[in-house]
Amino acid sequence: MDTMNNKKILTIDEATAILSETLEEVAQRKTTVRRASAVARLVLALAKVAEINDLKHRVEFLEQALKKRK
Repeated sequence: MDTMNNKKILTIDEATAILSETLEEVAQRKTTVRRASAVARLVLALAKVAEINDLKHRVEFLEQALKKRK
C-alpha cells in the first residue's frame, strides 16, 4: 500500500476484498443492497482510475523508448 501526503491509497486487491466482503454481508443480510451498491460504484471507479494510471505508465514507457531510438 502506497502513501501520498500521508494518505492511504487503496489497491485493487484491497478494493476487491472489500467488494467480496460486502457481497457476502448482503447475502447474510448484515448490510443493505444500497450500501453494497455504493461500495460497488466506488470499486468500479477505483478500477477505472487504476486502468488509466496503468495506461499512462505504458505510454510514458513507450515514449521514452522511442526517444532513445532517435
